[in-house]
Amino acid sequence: MERLFLQIATAFSALVLLGLGLCGVILGVQFLHGVGTITVDNYFRLLSGMMTGMGIVLLCSIPHVERYRERFGILTLIVVLGGFAELYSVVLNGIPSIGNFFGLFMTLIYAPLLWLLQRHVARRAALHPH
Repeated sequence: MERLFLQIATAFSALVLLGLGLCGVILGVQFLHGVGTITVDNYFRLLSGMMTGMGIVLLCSIPHVERYRERFGILTLIVVLGGFAELYSVVLNGIPSIGNFFGLFMTLIYAPLLWLLQRHVARRAALHPH
């Protein structure tokens, strides 16, 4: 049951990353109703492409989610570092939108909890191989 819950939670994370990432790739800074220079748009699309890639990696992890302890650790580190960068921006500039609350939740709470759940499921799978 825990493994199924982890697979569902991983799928949710993957779909969020894919959805936001692809929207950013396709629309650029306009995705956030933003304006900027060509350089800002280029950088935004680069980061959106990276987010899309992370979503693909998570999607590929779903069938054997208990096997990818290192993969989950690396992705969680990347996401949490991004969350701290976003939190720093909030401290400097305030909260620009409700979407930022969602982003902070996903990066600083949901992702570490998903990582902990993956470790738990991986440990149980190692103790009780089928």
